[in-house]
Amino acid sequence: MFINTFPIIFTYTSLFSLFEAVIFLAAIFFLVYFYTPEANQNWIDKPGKSLYKFLLSAWLGNSALWRAFWPFFLLVNVILYYIDYRVMNVTYTIASWKTVHGMLFLPIVWWTISVWRCSENTRHKIWSSAARTITLYLFLEYILRFIISTQYPNTFFDCRLLIMEYGDCF
Repeated sequence: MFINTFPIIFTYTSLFSLFEAVIFLAAIFFLVYFYTPEANQNWIDKPGKSLYKFLLSAWLGNSALWRAFWPFFLLVNVILYYIDYRVMNVTYTIASWKTVHGMLFLPIVWWTISVWRCSENTRHKIWSSAARTITLYLFLEYILRFIISTQYPNTFFDCRLLIMEYGDCF
């Protein structure tokens, strides 16, 4: 997350500075930390035997936090990095870039709800707070990507080579 969005925002725009971003992200973390309930020390993990049971137990909050958090976190970051790589090599247009973001949106909502429900199923409160905060950071990443694609498309997309989608670059 924020691999390409923050450098673009800091270099080509004046939306906010690095100092403001650090203060804002730290404030979000501390707010989430103070509102996160304590971890359940007596919780016992019962992993599902199939993908359906894994997804259902994560959705219902009956999975370990690391099982609900890490697989999808890694998957979404690999996908975001890959589509940014494709854009930088001018093999994706703005429309296809936005399409992939649209396809990821509902799974991200599922992941966020699952992580928040499973956040008590860990040993330390700091891990549940960090997982909850990272889900919020992902939504912030999506907002920044939307701003870049609509307000500053020339900073990330090579609009000279996107003849079919040139209208998106104005």
